[in-house]
Amino acid sequence: MEAQLFAGIDTVPDLSAELTLSEALDKYKEEESPNKKGSVQEMRRIEAWKKHPLAKLKLSLLTPQHFLAYRKERLKKVAKNTVRLDLSLISVLFKVAADEWGMPYLKNPVSLRKLSVSKGRDRRLKDEEGTRFERELLKCRNVMVRLIVAFAVHTAARQGEILRLQRADINLKRRTVIFRDTKNGDDRAVPLSRDALVIIEGLLNHHDGEQVFPITRDALVSAWRRILQRAEIKNFRFHDLRHEGTTRLFERGLTTMEVQKITGHKTLSMLLRYTQMNVDHVVDRLDATEPAKGLDRIAVAAFAMKPAAEAAACAETEEALPKTVVPFRARR
Repeated sequence: MEAQLFAGIDTVPDLSAELTLSEALDKYKEEESPNKKGSVQEMRRIEAWKKHPLAKLKLSLLTPQHFLAYRKERLKKVAKNTVRLDLSLISVLFKVAADEWGMPYLKNPVSLRKLSVSKGRDRRLKDEEGTRFERELLKCRNVMVRLIVAFAVHTAARQGEILRLQRADINLKRRTVIFRDTKNGDDRAVPLSRDALVIIEGLLNHHDGEQVFPITRDALVSAWRRILQRAEIKNFRFHDLRHEGTTRLFERGLTTMEVQKITGHKTLSMLLRYTQMNVDHVVDRLDATEPAKGLDRIAVAAFAMKPAAEAAACAETEEALPKTVVPFRARR
């Protein structure tokens, strides 16, 4: 089989020697996945694919019909974006096999019509859900889980960024942490709120290890699922804490640039996807920042005039307005 592969032939070789999808996934996992930013997530996706019946088939026997059927069934269980990522992995694998593994005869069976993906999640816990979540979180015996959830909300950091945080990345004097090798490929310095600082200082005094939050991802995920189950909360992911934290930063009055500095979003459009401000909070902010005097108060003052005839007179003649005010004119 190896000789056929590197000969670059464009005809189908002996099927008995051809890789199955499962074998190709193992090869891809060993050679390609380690070089990717999201290698951990991709490797988990590979292991899931290997359990599917299609993994037993030879690559050249896989057809678009196989993956159309897969997509149809998978959409009954998971979100569109999850299915899109599942199929994207197989599509890339076939491209690598054809271009780099000496299998130019392979045709990509995943050239399907692209799934439309939602513009973004807007999941925030409702008041009663938040109460139940906090109650069960406080019951969690692993204090590290409670601290990580609180820190995630305060910093809007991703789960992986928090778990990779090292003691050397903390600057208590400047009240900053540095998240290394983030999803965007950059290191990100993030200022700490007082509450976030208390969490970090407490942890650094509690243990001598290099990992600030000494817990495995599997342990965190298991605890998270138990909390949601006991709180009877559905469709709430750990990543939604990043949405929650980002939204709270805006609700506290930080500017867009300040929030971007903390969250690391490259574009405003991406940042806004992570923001679901409560309209009632926006109304409160408008009231709190309403100017007490000046041109912005002219309309309010005008309608507060007594008697009503004075308001009518103001509308009829520009002389009734202060000389410093230029009334709006309709565009011709």
